[in-house]
Amino acid sequence: MHEYSFAEIRHMHEYSFAEIRHFHDIFSLYQWDRSGERTRYAFRRMPEFFPHAIIHRDGPVAELAAAPREDIPSMVVRTPLGMLAIDDYIQQGPVDGVVILQQGKIIYERYPRMHPRDNHLLMSVSKVFASAVIAILEDRGLVDTTLGVETYIPEVRGSGWEGVSVRDVLDMASGIDCDEMAPDAYSDPAAKYYRFEASLGLLPPAVDDGVSTYDYTATLGRARTPGEAYDYNSVNTFVLSWIAECVTGKGYSEILTDEIWSKIGAEGDALISSSRSGATAPHGGMVTRLRDLARFGLLYTPSWNVVSAEPLVSERHLAAIQHDGRPQLLANGNRYPKGQLERLAPAVPLFNSYQWDFVMPDGSFFKGGMGGQGLYIAPNADIVVAFNGILGPDGKESALMSIAQQVIERLS
Repeated sequence: MHEYSFAEIRHMHEYSFAEIRHFHDIFSLYQWDRSGERTRYAFRRMPEFFPHAIIHRDGPVAELAAAPREDIPSMVVRTPLGMLAIDDYIQQGPVDGVVILQQGKIIYERYPRMHPRDNHLLMSVSKVFASAVIAILEDRGLVDTTLGVETYIPEVRGSGWEGVSVRDVLDMASGIDCDEMAPDAYSDPAAKYYRFEASLGLLPPAVDDGVSTYDYTATLGRARTPGEAYDYNSVNTFVLSWIAECVTGKGYSEILTDEIWSKIGAEGDALISSSRSGATAPHGGMVTRLRDLARFGLLYTPSWNVVSAEPLVSERHLAAIQHDGRPQLLANGNRYPKGQLERLAPAVPLFNSYQWDFVMPDGSFFKGGMGGQGLYIAPNADIVVAFNGILGPDGKESALMSIAQQVIERLS
């Protein structure tokens, strides 16, 4: 594993005391995650701005051997900036860090705008940790995803959640009335999704300030029939974490510690944003080192034993992700305008599944997070690509998902 020297790190983004004070002075719950250096600083220093719960590591570090491929830095790929060598795009694009593993070894790694030791915000990549926990509980017979949410959370009886299967929640097809894609979802204190985020302390107070996330979530109604469409809504992920808490009798951060983080030889503790009432943000609040995110990704590949003494992702769970999705959900969903998915050709997604955004024809799957976070896993090629970033000056995320596809295709 390559250890970065002081000289190498100096080219990365450092911040003066004056800059740090400035970022804190201008911090705004409305604007902190939009773009620019204040966003990059916040993404790398989340505990300075929000309460967090610790997800503890344990045991020896699972070392990732360095096996750099000399062809990757100069590999020319399609990007929004034209055909560029990967190294050139990483330097020019809104990328904080990227690591590529093949057969459990680091074949490419760059940190143009962060330290390897940084705990970087994952945004919605956090969601697949919740689905992994539910799958572990499935494997133990503690959760049946065909049953309704109310089976595990009695408090939601009589709400829109009653009768919604856990699988529909996993696949963002609950039909619940809490539209995250609405234009005012993050700006109107009376909007249903705004009230969810505000209850976690991630937005300024809503009209019903003081209501706990659990109590608020249990009041939500139904917008459409469950199982009809992929209506992207992060409250689904919160419900998955709530199910896990009810089944295990533990808090979500403790569940992640016991079931995943303490078992993968992580370099550092992870964190998850937490409200002052104790609810965590499983949909977008995890912060981890980039290499540790890649270690988690290895659990879905044949090289899982590089980081874990036991297979934490079962063959059943992997098969459910790769083969049991429902194509009609994406087609009927609210997130991708007509024709947008087709523009991803030649790798047009087949479906979404278990909180993963896309499952591809080759069996690979991807989860993205706002601002340019990503985890791309190709089990058949034994490749993991993990990356962090922020929105660029144009308001767009990096092209690393597409670049990951191109790299995997050439290395497979």
